Amino acid sequence: MIYVINNSNDPFFNHAAEEYLMNNFDEEVFMLWINKPSILIGRNQNTISEINLDYVKENNILVVRRLSGGGTVFNDLGNMNFSFITYRDTSNTQIKNGFEKFAIPVIQALKSLGVNAEFTGRNDITIEGKKFSGNAQYYQKDKLLHHGTILYDCDMSKLSLALKSKPIKFIDKSVKSVASRVTNIVDHIKEDMDLLSFREYLKNYVIQTHNIKTLYEFNKDDLREIDKIAKTRFETWEWNYGKSPNYRYNNSIKYPSGVIEYYLDVEGGYISNIAIYGDFFGEKDISELERNLIGVKHDIKELKNVLDKLNINDYISGLSSKEFIGDLLDIKII
Repeated sequence: MIYVINNSNDPFFNHAAEEYLMNNFDEEVFMLWINKPSILIGRNQNTISEINLDYVKENNILVVRRLSGGGTVFNDLGNMNFSFITYRDTSNTQIKNGFEKFAIPVIQALKSLGVNAEFTGRNDITIEGKKFSGNAQYYQKDKLLHHGTILYDCDMSKLSLALKSKPIKFIDKSVKSVASRVTNIVDHIKEDMDLLSFREYLKNYVIQTHNIKTLYEFNKDDLREIDKIAKTRFETWEWNYGKSPNYRYNNSIKYPSGVIEYYLDVEGGYISNIAIYGDFFGEKDISELERNLIGVKHDIKELKNVLDKLNINDYISGLSSKEFIGDLLDIKII
């Protein structure tokens, strides 16, 4: 096993790095990495039903879909992620590839610092019953990627606001995140340690216990290939939003001009069907507006491009394009 040095705070790069290492390195890998404020979406989740889109856009929080399944997590510069990339053990998959196997080094490192961490449930690490680490896995051919978050000194208020979604408006079969009581490690540790000091401690602990001899730093060729993966997958709307499971979105809003009900079917991130009802007035037939929205991304930028070419007042008197687009996405546009 090798330790890969990764000081990037870019979540797109960091997820691309995992994919690159998985596909191009024969050695097993351990890596620690820290993201700037971002939300990591599970592979099988509906992105916009998991996040507070208003808050995310206002605070420039990046959104990236992981390779692995599981629930949504919030990252900032107060928490850390760890990755193990290993070969799958097909002789006893239940034990060898289990989540607990990869959580144990983190648990033992914390116990050596006097923190009573333990593995609970299917994929969580907790302190006094409160979760500080969620774990997920991704399989590819003979390789296994196991990664997890570590809440060390995360801004809990931002975590709560960023993940405060309104799922009642979304009808789908996506994997839903489960709310849980969470805690920061810094509230339980006796040593005066910031996140970077803790990262160094955890790094050295795993290097020693796993007898890691090689520390590897990405070269120019590695960086070029990782950047290519980031740009073609992890930075794209198609991956982060378009890969959401098909869903139905409903919204009902009372405006001064009347009540409007929105019904959308979204497939692959694109509006496949839309119906707009209400007691509003308009000179033109609402079905013409509906036809113009079929095949358009369920996304603020693409919807704005369409509405810029139309006069929404022709169809719904007294309504602005900003209000219309905002309520098609359940966000407030300033």
